[in-house]
Amino acid sequence: MTYVTGVAAGTRINVRMQLGERELKKQPPGTWPGPVLAWGPGGDASAQVPRYELFVEDVKRDKRTQDRDWRHLTLWGDPHRQAWVMVIDTESAESGTAVYRVLGSQGELLARVTRRRGSIFRFARTSWRVEVSGGPVLLGRKGHLAGWFLWWLFSPVWAVMLVLIPLGGEFPRMPLTTRWGCDGQEVMHFDEGSYRAVSGWPDARLVHAVTMLHWAHPTVLGDWSRP
Repeated sequence: MTYVTGVAAGTRINVRMQLGERELKKQPPGTWPGPVLAWGPGGDASAQVPRYELFVEDVKRDKRTQDRDWRHLTLWGDPHRQAWVMVIDTESAESGTAVYRVLGSQGELLARVTRRRGSIFRFARTSWRVEVSGGPVLLGRKGHLAGWFLWWLFSPVWAVMLVLIPLGGEFPRMPLTTRWGCDGQEVMHFDEGSYRAVSGWPDARLVHAVTMLHWAHPTVLGDWSRP
């Protein structure tokens, strides 16, 4: 496995969704069936940014006994699950607030991530708080205030669009971009279905964890939409 310790500005991270049975039949034997995190240079990134993949094992929650924000993710360095890079598990999840632990391959605590679910009734955006062990705190929020203001301003139009969906209309798209920053500086963001490191970061595992936790919370609009 090729694994880097740091993240270069401009690095692009994409997540390939889980393959269905039909797609798997067309793939070579031994193809990883679950999600794959693909890492490489973006359009404005240095050619020195390495390319590699991590293989994500996503344990589905028990809907009867676990909160809907419960998650358990393992990131493997190879498709044969010989060496794992990190584990993300749920410390607590209730009333729209979930806390996740990010553990390294030696069981060490890398970070604690808190996600607060947004609500259209409370006019609250989904927010993220990433507390790095022995390091700074990253804060993230979904969308911009201006974007949400315009979305609500035209909400009567969205209501009409909802009625037209059975006739071929599209679901009104709310602000989807999420940005994570530290001390006023943007570190990474999600937009148009992919993630990009805006500035350098010393530990790539943190970027992996933030990406996978965000990816693991799709909205009702579908897999392309993330909260």
